[in-house]
Amino acid sequence: MQPLTEIKFPTDPSDLTPSVFTAAMSVDRPGLVVTDLEVVQAFYAATGQASTADRVILNLEYSKEGASAAAAEGLPRRVVLKTMLVAPHAPAVMYETEVRFYREIKPHVPFETPAYYGALFDPDSGQFGIVLEDLADRGVVFPNVTMPTSMGQIRSLLRNLAALHAKYWESPKLESDFAWMATPKGGGMEELFKGLVPAIMGHIEAEPWRAEILEPLGRSVPDLHEDMLKIAAGPLEQGPRTLLHGDTHLGNTYLTAGDETGLLDFQLSLRGCYSRDLTYILTTALSVEDRRKHERELIEFYLGELDRGGVAKVPTMDEAWLLHRQSAYWGLVIGWLTCPTANYGREITEENILRLTQILIDLDSLETVPA
Repeated sequence: MQPLTEIKFPTDPSDLTPSVFTAAMSVDRPGLVVTDLEVVQAFYAATGQASTADRVILNLEYSKEGASAAAAEGLPRRVVLKTMLVAPHAPAVMYETEVRFYREIKPHVPFETPAYYGALFDPDSGQFGIVLEDLADRGVVFPNVTMPTSMGQIRSLLRNLAALHAKYWESPKLESDFAWMATPKGGGMEELFKGLVPAIMGHIEAEPWRAEILEPLGRSVPDLHEDMLKIAAGPLEQGPRTLLHGDTHLGNTYLTAGDETGLLDFQLSLRGCYSRDLTYILTTALSVEDRRKHERELIEFYLGELDRGGVAKVPTMDEAWLLHRQSAYWGLVIGWLTCPTANYGREITEENILRLTQILIDLDSLETVPA
């Protein structure tokens, strides 16, 4: 991916200038000129308020002269800049993936995400910036596993996923337009995931409560990781394949009016089997009791949404259930055992690991690992 301009977002909020926002936002709005900005607040990763990227809330002013007046029509004064301050918190491929998702994919899929106003990515430094709407202006709620999720909310999340999945279900574009994206078997961040056992063990040694949660599985971390890799290279690679969000835990969602929801954070988007997205959101959004009670009906609901979205060959419930059992591995091993507690705090981290461990037990997922 080539940079759109020689300009890139700086690593210090005090160095942000109108010109860098003009460069990012005028790509899709030719003639737009940002004349002034005010930094309202900055949130840094690994503080419990952000995970692998930093966020800056700003007020922008736009030129009302010439072409800029028309280009600025409808743009908000308050925006959020998702970026990297001080130092990288994740590999550059994560940032590039999210920039390209918003730029190349989101405009073509009708599902709820923050409004996108522009982005820059510098491949040499990995420095990036994505200009998005400030969801606080809509009064949205950012849920986590300490909060209950209603059946209306989880169905809304499944409708959003099904809209994305149906759009690219077994599409030829997966091998052409989106050939740059990783698959469960490899590429992008999936390559990094193959070597994370030492990092996971480091978290467990520092925080013994993690080992206590995993103990009922009767399986070592290296063995769980190996199981996950076999499933990734097998069922999750083979499909049915589509374009995935890639990291659908509850913390990457938001609640709008009523029971409606949206999806955030597309840094791990990839091509692969739909069930990675589906199982991860069902497991993290619902308490263990609610998941046990409703997971079958919710999978059936999702399959119905695929049918309504025009998917010609929707998986059967038996096919979907087996993939559900297998897909539970990824959320535990990669989604949360690799996650530093500082990213979200112990209460949220522990509850996610509990839920993801329990589904492996409930569904006998260890019995579904390919030989």
